[in-house]
Parts: sequence; C-alpha cells; structure tokens
Amino acid sequence: MMTIGLLVCGAFADDIKKKYGGVYEDFFIKALQEAAPSLSFKSYWVFEDEFPQSVDECDGWLVTGSKSGVYENLPWMLRLQDHIKESYQRDIPVVGVCFGHQILAAALGGRVEKASVGWGLGFQRYELQESLQGIEGTLDLYAIHQDQVVELPKEARILASNAHCPYAALAYKGRALSFQPHPEFSRQFETDLITSILGDSIPIELGEKAIKGMENTQADNVQVMQIIADFFKG
Repeated sequence: MMTIGLLVCGAFADDIKKKYGGVYEDFFIKALQEAAPSLSFKSYWVFEDEFPQSVDECDGWLVTGSKSGVYENLPWMLRLQDHIKESYQRDIPVVGVCFGHQILAAALGGRVEKASVGWGLGFQRYELQESLQGIEGTLDLYAIHQDQVVELPKEARILASNAHCPYAALAYKGRALSFQPHPEFSRQFETDLITSILGDSIPIELGEKAIKGMENTQADNVQVMQIIADFFKG
C-alpha cells in the first residue's frame, strides 16, 4: 500500500470546521481514496511545525492550501521548501494545490506575488495547453486566491491557464504536479467559504458576484483527483 503524506499548511475558521471537519485532510483523503482505494494517508500540520522525520517517511507528498502567503518566508515555509526540493531531487512525487502550487514553484526557482489582477474567486474555466487524462479543451474548477505564481521555475510546463491566472496548472518532468484552483472544493463548500469571509477578506460585491456565478456550474473535481491519484501511483 502506498502512503501519501498530507503537508497541511493552514486551517479554516471554526464555523467552517464545525460544518466540514478537518477540511483539507478530510476532503483530500475522501476524494483520493475514491480514485485509488489502495492509497493510505498520513497528515502533518507543517504550519504548526509538525514535519516528517525525512522525505522517505511517505511515498509521495501533497501540499495543501493556506491563507498565508509564500512571500512571508516564515520558518515553517522555508523548511517546507527544503522538504519539497529534496523530495523533487530524489524523484519522490509531489503535488501542490493553491498555496501548495505556489510554494512548490517557489521551492523550485519560481516567484510568487500578490496578483495585481486581484482575487481569483469562484468558478474558473482554464484553457488546457495539452490534453489531460479524461479532460479535453478546458478545465473547470473552483478557486479562491489573491496570490499567484508570476515567474515559472525552469523545469515547469504549463498545463492550464486563463487570462486571470496564466500558470493555473503546472507539471515538472513527471516528478511534481500542481494546481492553483481547488479540486477538493465542492460548489457548496466554496460558497460557504466565500460567505464566511464576505466583507472581511473579500469585498461583499465581489464575493456575491462569485457566488452567483457558481450557480449551475459543474467542476472537474473527480477527473482531477483521478489524475492526482494516478500521478502518485506512477
């Protein structure tokens, strides 16, 4: 059985956790086990300095989202970048989502900034630069981010992009894979998450527009989770 280490980079507010549980771990574990029942998981709360003893502790690594910014360069983030770099150098598969997508790029030589174009919020359609397993033409997912990868690492290849987020999905020589949007977020969860921070982190008008724009949408979550599971299994 293959064990995937979940490198958890943040937690949600109590009202969201009360309704959805651990969220990052729970969503990824449920979706990936449906895609590949043979996978097992171990969680590390790296944002609270809980790290694996070594990169060999698991067979692959998944780096989650966070409300933090990669450019804050907090000690746990620098340690996480070292873990990512060593895993990558040793051909241990790494997947990043949202913040994970960004810190993976930063660890491998890219650059991340708060985007001048503002929030990427709600339902997003990305143009595929090449066909992905089970998906043709466009990739539909839910997003919630202000930061973006603005400079690619040398070994990155663009898989998906749109006008707002040119580097929305990246692949790295078969050794790493990452997505700026959230394949683990359902439409209902994204709606609840945006609602919970309306008027705080997110301007009310912008958030309400994103919520309305998600009505009757369908994301490619199942297909992307299958891609991630198959990537880990090699």
